[in-house]
This record gives sequence, structure tokens and C-alpha cells, in this order.
Amino acid sequence: MIVTDLDTKHGTCSITPESTEDLWALRRLIKKGDVVVTRSSRVVKREEEFARPDKGERVKVTIALSVEEVRLDRSLERIRVKGTILEASEESVTKVGSHAITISPGHPITLRKEKWTPFDTGLVTPSGERTTRFVIVAADRREAGVGSLSGSHLKLVATVESGLGGKQSEEQSARPYLSKVADLVAQTTVEGDSVIVAGPGNFKNSIANAIRERLKPASLTVLEGFDLTGSDGVRALVKAPSFQSVAKGSVVVRMQEIVSEVVKRISSLDPKVAFSVARVSQAAEAGAVEALVVSDDVFASGADEDQVVGILNEVEGAGGEVYLADSSMEFGKQVSSFGGIVALLRYAVRPY
Repeated sequence: MIVTDLDTKHGTCSITPESTEDLWALRRLIKKGDVVVTRSSRVVKREEEFARPDKGERVKVTIALSVEEVRLDRSLERIRVKGTILEASEESVTKVGSHAITISPGHPITLRKEKWTPFDTGLVTPSGERTTRFVIVAADRREAGVGSLSGSHLKLVATVESGLGGKQSEEQSARPYLSKVADLVAQTTVEGDSVIVAGPGNFKNSIANAIRERLKPASLTVLEGFDLTGSDGVRALVKAPSFQSVAKGSVVVRMQEIVSEVVKRISSLDPKVAFSVARVSQAAEAGAVEALVVSDDVFASGADEDQVVGILNEVEGAGGEVYLADSSMEFGKQVSSFGGIVALLRYAVRPY
């Protein structure tokens, strides 16, 4: 999340979400009565001599919207904000009319609040640091899969086929393939990303060298003892012990630790665990939640959006950890199987 001009005295903050996690943070931050200022499109009708009376023109305008409702669009990874127009840069836009805007990663907004609470400022400045992002390459001399991992969200970028024959291993023959992989990694990487290269045999070292020459990344690590390549390799690497050792302390590793401990406590009948929206809600109300993981498909089971948002806010307000899991990842699927939300508890909470 890119945050600039946070001015709690005047109640304004400029925000650009960069990920699904950031959208969830905005969903929890933007409330009824707030004002969102952003660029949007709206149909306006021109009062011109030869214009058709029923025809409007869609124009880009800057709109200040008094918020009435905020909702997550789970399938398209965006949030939808509905409200009343207070200000508009286009004179022909009806003031005090209703409008809806969608906010997705990369869409900048300015948020105005009557009062910014410490909890609100914590949502936009959780640590003052950027979430660690990894660019993952799972490759040998036949194929290379490239993906990016931000938080727990894994995006498969592409798979590059080498076209090399079974006996071709000369550097000259492999050069076009190495260049393609290095170019793809360069296109995927942003400043500060850590690049991880893994795969069977020694050819991964040639790929790593090509990436270094093309990109000079802030960090590049070659992992041994991993035999999968392509898109399957990218998916599998995230849960490999070698990756978890390198990425220790990252969000994705912490989530896997929490989910693993949840499963362990459930298996051993340890009462200091909760799963399902109803049980986790009770634990959150009691201030008992130490760490919580919610799946991005928690609403597939019919969970109420406002209730889930309330749980997350309550847990963080009591000093607990809150994480959003990608339901396509293995540990995300585990969370989904437990009702879409799981929690480690500081102490047992009796169900009621």
C-alpha cells in the first residue's frame, strides 16, 4: 500500500492499494459518512443544439463521494463504494446525485474522515515497511515457471519452454532461452523484490546468472534439493522447507505456521483454537484471539461481510495478528475447509 499525505489533523490521507490485502484493509477503513475523492467515469448529458436528448457521454471526472455503503467484490478483487456526490470536476455532473466507484490495486484515492483513530492509522501504516515480495523461478533446461508471491497471494506469470533437444546443453544453444527467462523475471520484478531460483540439476545456476546479468536484483537465492519445474514447481516451492527457511519471518511463512498449529491443536483436542465465523466471533468478543487467518473465499459459505470485517477489527484492536490467505494455496484450502476462518487462542473460550 502506498500512503502519502497522511494528515490526521485535517482528516485526509492519499492511498493507492497494491494488493488484495490492501483492498481488505480499505474495506475495514472506509466507513459510512467518510468521503472518498478519486477519478471515476460518469455519463453526462450535454445541452447542445444537435445532441440527441436521450444520449449521454461518458467522461472522466474527479468526484468527492460521501460514503453510504462499502462492499468487497470477491471475484474481481476490488471494492465497490456507493454514495452521494458532494463535489465534481465536471460542471455538468449532477451534484447530490448517487454514484458508485470501484477501487482495485493501482487505483489512487484520497480518504477524508472526521476523525482518524489510532486503529485507522494502523491500517494504513501497519509497520512502515513494504510487504516482502518474492519472484519465484522453478526451472531446468526444458522449461521455466515464473510466479510472484505477495503476502500469501501467488500469481503464476508464465511458463517459458526452451525448445532444446535432449542432448543440447551447450551455452550457445541455451542463450535465447536464458534471455527469455531473464527478461520475464525483469518484467515481473519491482524494486526490493527477492528472487528465488530452484530446480533439478545445475542448469538453474545458469538461469540465476542470466537473471543477475539482466536485472541485478536486491536479493537472489538459488535453492538446492528441489526437483519440480514450470507452474507446478512454482506452486510447490512455496511450501518447500528450503523456501520457508529463506523466507522465514515473511507473511506467507507465518500463515503456514499458524494453520499448522491450528490443525495440531484440533487433532489433539486442545481447546485454545477456534474455527468457523461463529466460534471465532465469540473468541474475538472475549479478546482471546492471538492470531487469525481468514480465507479469501470465506463468503462462499454464506458468511456476512460486515460480521467478518468486525471480527478482524476486533482482533487487531485487542493486539492479535490478522492474515488473509489465498484459497488457491494449500494452507488456504485448509482454512477454507474449516469454514473460511481459523484462530489460535490465548486461552480457551467456552462456546455459547
